[in-house]
Amino acid sequence: MLIEEYGVAADSGRGALSHEGEECGVVIEGRLEVTVDGQSRILGPGDAYYFSSILPHRFRNAGDGICKVVSACTPSSF
Repeated sequence: MLIEEYGVAADSGRGALSHEGEECGVVIEGRLEVTVDGQSRILGPGDAYYFSSILPHRFRNAGDGICKVVSACTPSSF
């Protein structure tokens, strides 16, 4: 389990990530853009995501303040 914090305009990097496993998370503050396999959604507090992390994915703070997420991934490689 992780508590992630994305500052204003922060993201997970220019390129998409891809690795074995699964990921899930719940936004607890702010707005998070989640892009998986080329499809993007903007999530707010209480919204959740789940995907196979073998698919290319990335995250971006889509709000004007801090974004906090509680997340988990398997296997625990992070």
